[in-house]
Order: sequence, then structure tokens, then C-alpha cells
Amino acid sequence: MRRLALLTIALAALPVLAAATPWQPEASAGGFSSYRLDNGFRLILAPFPDAATTRIELLVKTGSKHEGYGETGMAHLLEHMLFKGAGRHPDLKQALTALGATWNGTTNSDRTNYFETVRADPDKVDAAIRIEADRFLRPSFSAADLASEMTVVRNELERNDNNPGSLVARALQRQSFFWHGYGRPTIGARSDIENAPFTALQAFHRRHYRPDNAVLIVTGKFDAPRVLELSGQLFAAAKNPPGPPPATWTREDAERLRQRAEIYRESGSTVAAAAWLLPGTTNRQTLAVDLALPALCADSWGSLRRTLVDEKRLALGVSCAVQDRPEYSLLVATASHDKDADAATLASALRDAIDRFANAGIDATQLERIRQNRLRQFDRARLSPEASANRLSAAEVAGDWRLFFVERDLIAELTLAEINAALRQWIAGVVPAEVLLHHGQAPRMPEPPAPANPSALVGDRDWPVPMAKIDPLPQSTAELAAATIEVTLADPSAKAALISRRTQDGMAWLVIANDFGDVDALRGRLTACRIAGSLFAEGGGGINRTQLTRQLEALQARASHSLGRISLRAPAENLGAALELLLTVRRAPTLSAAEFERIKASAIAGIEAAEGQPSQLAVSQAALRFDNYPPEHPSRPRPLAEQLAELRAVTLDDVRRCIADFGGRSSLRIAAVGDLGEDDLRGFWQALQTLPKTELPYRRIAHPDAPAQVDTSDIVVALPKFPNADVVGQALLPIRNDADDYLPLALAVRLLGGDASSRIRLRLREQEGLAYSAGASLSASSLDSRARLSISASVASGQAERARDMLREELAKALAGGFSTQEVSAGIANWLEERRKTTLAESFYAERLTLTLLTGQSYAWEAERDQHIERLDVDQVNAALRRHLGDAQIVWAIGKGE
Repeated sequence: MRRLALLTIALAALPVLAAATPWQPEASAGGFSSYRLDNGFRLILAPFPDAATTRIELLVKTGSKHEGYGETGMAHLLEHMLFKGAGRHPDLKQALTALGATWNGTTNSDRTNYFETVRADPDKVDAAIRIEADRFLRPSFSAADLASEMTVVRNELERNDNNPGSLVARALQRQSFFWHGYGRPTIGARSDIENAPFTALQAFHRRHYRPDNAVLIVTGKFDAPRVLELSGQLFAAAKNPPGPPPATWTREDAERLRQRAEIYRESGSTVAAAAWLLPGTTNRQTLAVDLALPALCADSWGSLRRTLVDEKRLALGVSCAVQDRPEYSLLVATASHDKDADAATLASALRDAIDRFANAGIDATQLERIRQNRLRQFDRARLSPEASANRLSAAEVAGDWRLFFVERDLIAELTLAEINAALRQWIAGVVPAEVLLHHGQAPRMPEPPAPANPSALVGDRDWPVPMAKIDPLPQSTAELAAATIEVTLADPSAKAALISRRTQDGMAWLVIANDFGDVDALRGRLTACRIAGSLFAEGGGGINRTQLTRQLEALQARASHSLGRISLRAPAENLGAALELLLTVRRAPTLSAAEFERIKASAIAGIEAAEGQPSQLAVSQAALRFDNYPPEHPSRPRPLAEQLAELRAVTLDDVRRCIADFGGRSSLRIAAVGDLGEDDLRGFWQALQTLPKTELPYRRIAHPDAPAQVDTSDIVVALPKFPNADVVGQALLPIRNDADDYLPLALAVRLLGGDASSRIRLRLREQEGLAYSAGASLSASSLDSRARLSISASVASGQAERARDMLREELAKALAGGFSTQEVSAGIANWLEERRKTTLAESFYAERLTLTLLTGQSYAWEAERDQHIERLDVDQVNAALRRHLGDAQIVWAIGKGE
């Protein structure tokens, strides 16, 4: 009967095609299905009937690897161009924003995609599909658009050029591939970006944006026959240019060179990176290597961190992962230390540690642990429309969307012998590409085979549709208010709240806020107390770091743990055991001296690096202008030098005293979401009673009202060799988020710079092509009259003052002329749509409930807030804008290169 039910669901997912449909059924698996038009355009449908949203993705199988001589960066540049006008839409970003969509586009070596998520309203789904059809069939980008966007793309290039992590990654990419297009960064060469004529970009578009090279992927909740009919009508009109679709046939030589790139840069840190070449995504051995990697790479129990960080103390941080791609993959590993470390020593230690790991292999216990984690991750992704969409898209680029299911099968069947053989074949004894000419014998270089035939891997198999009992997602804050239960506890000083529901992925969330201390008790101790929370990850109560991670994995739990907070995500039936595990650690934490020194050194390195960043220095100086705190106040802004001095002075004894004073229970707020009842929350509260009661009282640390007088002279910090600048205008306003004026003021700030349709964004990004990002935001507390206004832009250093002047001009124009009725109406609609979408994010409910227990601003309060937003009018918005920003004391700060 169960097999019959699964078959019925799978058949239901394959819509019956009308006689006149242009689509030809192509394949079905796991409840998903694909179709093809005569012109080669394809459609993949992945229905999730219980979802509340729909995701539409236009996937074009062209990326940077397809670019020819003089064309580098064109795939990415086209991504930017195809957010300009198309069809009936003069601006696709505004059209998507008006639809209430969450949208974006990305480019990598193998493909470009454009995607948006909308509420599962059939009309919105239709509108999104029409937008993608216009984008694909009728784009109207012009030479003027290219000229205006050029500054934005150049700004992105220069930002990458100035980022040490990006420099290392791109250099490693170039060292890893001698011939293949994977060796070229997607952003492209500056000379191509700046000099390629507009006609060349048009030609690249015509050659690659063709129906037999593109796919539409629809996931979530939708009317499948309706999607088939509309998309068939729209995309059947597309015509292919002469010639076959783009293809690649370049392969790397087996006897390729391995090289080291050395970069010298004042970044405040030392980094060694290495990469080992692997076969493409579809090769079984690549997945075998990837499956072994947690035993090497996991921060909590992997051997790389244990060897280089904990035991040898050669690195402050390490990471490693497989970058899987259709034609070749890479195992990439990095190790970092402070600015005084020796990069060559770091690189040697990194190579040796990974080589020893590959020679030794993993054991059966490690494999089973990793395998079960990966299978659980896959099964959770299978229940998520967004996660499934990303994996389907990647599988499609690799050759067949059904590889999505093949991967799980391979994870389940790979043997220990296969995995260790793959490690020895591709890693052990192989000299990697590095970023930091060895003279000597050429190293052994195994040659990866050509990618496997995806059709042979898929065959005629099908996979079952997952079945789970879940509750529909709430569609409004009013529904969330009705679902919220306030739980009475034996201790009236403790508060608890619950939203009981069967969640979309079967998980439950528990968040515990442990409010502690007051101004006197915490004076000068925040640095030590923050480090104390970080040290809980080392274990305690006889449980070490590795055991803690293993036991949490067995409970399928993710946890974060600090003095003032415990956050857990796990199946509902495992939450109690996971909480008890964290409490065991908290009652007798290990407090490793070595880990304390590592955390301290890492924090010091971070601040030292910040001291060389003009943007961070400028923001820090601006924050000091608003300092009206008492000297002992924990939240008082402090110069970087003072922060550095505090870090250097803190000791492990300071940390121990923090835990002795505040490690117990103080003022508790407990919130949970999942298939739980009131008794479950009382059980969590009872477990917390095993912690000792803190002797020092808790009193909320209030913030002073926004200062009346501020030095508003401009701040400019200029340092050499920084091509990019950040421009920010900051002000503190004496208003709380429950004030009568707050909502109209917040809407005014959104219209000024809050989304893609805002005035600042349109001026600096779209019209002037000046800023990579630009906008404005307002954040306010429910407890203190100290709201923060921020107006900002990211531009080239030479344009910083011009950008600042434009931001001032846009604010002045808004104050003088106000916003129009049309702007306010559209802004209200966009804001309400955005708020409705937040009700669909189950993972944030518990977090929101803990805040509610502090402020009293419940979901019922939020529902009333939605009604107030809907009733706002243009006069209220403009009056609030002028009242609060007309004489606001704004500090303008620029951090740039000189």
C-alpha cells in the first residue's frame, strides 16, 4: 500500500498535457518532471504542495568557461545587463520588487541563473514567468546601460582586488588550471570589461542565450497545468541562432605543472592555500573524496584543525572543502595565522597534514557518522523547495537534473575501500597548486577521466517522493498571534512562549535567553564574558569538543551556546537530550588554556587588520561622535586601540570569574517552536533549574536617549592602495519603534533608500552607475529612544566625495519635495509583502518569541502594526520625514584609498 501511495503521488506530479500543448514530456523522478519544446528549451517542475512560496529560475548554461579571447567577464556582465529593461518592463528590478519577489542573479564558471521567490499566488507565479520570458526573449539593454553599469562592475572587480581572501582564491584558481576555462575568475579581466565594445557583448548574448541552452525551473507550490500552458506559449516563440549550442572540449594535460603564487599585501594576516585537482561532479571518486572530508575538515572533530591549530599551534584557523564542478573539481584547503607568521612554514604544514590524512584514510566509524549526516542533510533538503531548487539547478548544469537523486544513492552505497582508494589516488603524494617553482622532479599527476555520461548514471530509475506530516505555513502575523501560547512557569520571574506546529522540515527550535548582570557587575568585563561563551564549544563535564559534536550529531541537533543564550535546532523528541548535553558542559566547562589563547589571538588579529582598513576606521570614528554614554557603560563605543588593549589584557582567570558570576541561571526567557506542548517547555525550564542561581542581580542596561548635540564635521580616512571606498551618513534619532511617528518615518527611509525602487538606489546605481551598493536604513529599539539612521554607498575611491554629495542631495530633495502618493502606495505594498514573507520563515519564530518576552511586542502587536502600515498616507509620511530628518545631525564618514 505504501508503494502504491508513493506511485500515486509520483504520477500526480506529472501533469497531463493538453492536446495543444507544445511541450514534450522528457523525464520524471521522485515526483518531479521535465519537458522539452521543439526549439530545445526545457522546463523542470518540482512541486511542493504544502509550500507557501514558488521559486522560478531561468538557467542559462553559459558561464565564464565559455568566454573566448577578449570576452572574459561577459557572462557576468550580461547578468547585470539582464536586470535592465525587457519587454513591457523598463526596469526588471522594480518589476520584481513590485511583485513582492525576493530576487537575484548569479554567474559562475558553468552557468548564469536568474531567480525569484514569490508567494504561491497563481497570478504572482504567472507574472514571474512572464518576467523571465521577457528577460530571455526581449531584453532591451543598451550601450548606455552598459556605460552606466560599467562603474558598478568595475567597483566589484576592485573590491575583489582589495580583498585578501578573494585574491588568494583567484590566484589558486589560476594555478590549478593551465588550459581549462575554470582557471579564469568569473569577474573577468579589467581590460576586457573596460575595452570590449558593446557589439561584442551583443554577439555573446546572441550566441549563448538560445532556447536549446536554457531551462526554466519551477519549485514550490504552483498549478502545474497552468505553468505548462503559460510557459509553453511564451518560450515556444524563441528561435535558435545558426550553429550548435555552446560546448567545451578543453582538457588539462596529465603532465601539467604545479606552481606556487606568492602575494605580498598588508592584510594583517598570513594565509596558505592549496588545491588538488579532482574529476568532475559526475565521477564517483570525486564524491568519495568529498564524503571523507568531514573527518579532515570539520571544525569540531576534523584532524586538520586538531593538528595545525590545537596541537602544533601553527595556525589560528583552517578550512577545507571540495569545490565540485561538472568538468573538474578541486579540493581546496587554507590555513591562516597572524601577520608575523611564516607563510612557507604554514603551507608545508598544511600539505603534510592533508597528505598524512589521505594516506591513512578514514575508518568505518567515521564513514558511518559522515554518511548518516549527509543522508539526513539530503532528506531535509528534499523537503525544502529552495534547497531542492539549488540542487536541481546544479544537477542540471552537470548534465541531468536527476543526478540530484543519484547523489544520494552514491552516498548510501560508497564503500570504505572505495573512499580510501580515492584519497590515495587523488591526494596522497600529489603536489597541489599553492598560493604563497620548486626545482625538482615532476610530481605524479593522475589524469582525471572525461565526465561520465549522465544518462548512463540516471538510467530509467525513479526515486520515491518523501512523505511528511506538516502544518501549513501561517500567512499573516495575525495567524502567528493566534498560534502563540504563553506558558506559565512555577517561577514568575521566568517567561516562556510556544508555537506548537509540525514544521516543514520536521525540526523544532528552542531559544533560551539568560539575561544577566547590570552596569556595575559588567563594568570592564564584556570582553572576558564573550570569550567565556566561545569556550563552551570546547566541552566540559567530562565531554570534550569531539564528543560534544558527536553527541549533538547523533541527536541531529545544531546548537549555539554562550553565557546569555542557548539556541537549539533538533527533532522535537531530541530537544530535551540536546539541552541536557549543553547544560552538562555549562555546569563544569573545560576552559582550555590553549583554546583561550587561540580565540584571543584571532580576535587581536581581526582588530589589527581593521586598523589598516579605511572604511572600518571611518565608521569607528563616526560612532565615537555619538558617545553620550557614562564611562562605565558596557555599550560605550570605544576606539579600536582601546579594544585592542582590552583584548591583550584579558586573562583566562578573567574568563573563569565571568563564568563563576554569570554561568548559572539568571532571568530566563524560553521560546520554542515545533511539535511540542506546554509540558515540554516546563520540562526545559525544570532542566535549567539544575544550574546554580546567579548571586549578582540582573537589571536591564538601558541606553541613553540620542544625544542632543553632535559634531557633524565630515570624516575622511584615506590610506594607500585601496581602490574602493565606503561612504556612510549616520544619525541617532530620539524615537522608539512604538512611537506614533515611527512607522511613517520608517516608510520614508525605505522610499529614500530601502529597496531597488528607492530614490538613492535609482540615482546612484541605475542612473549614474556610480555605486555597487547604495541605500538607507532605520533601526529602532522598543526600549530606548535611540534609533539609528544609516545612509550609505560603496563606490570607487575617486568617486567617494561625489557619492556623498549625491546622498546629501537625495535626502535634501526628499525633505523639500516629499514623496508622491504613488511612491507611498507602492512602498506600502512592497513593505507589507515583505512582512508577509517573513511569516513563512519558521526558523525565526523562536527568536522572535524570545524578543517578545522581553519587549511585550507580541505577534498580535505586529498584526496591528500591519494594519497601521496599510493605513499610512502621504501626508503622514512626509511630515514624519521632515520632523525627524529635517534637522537631524548626520555625521558623514568616508573610508577610501588615497
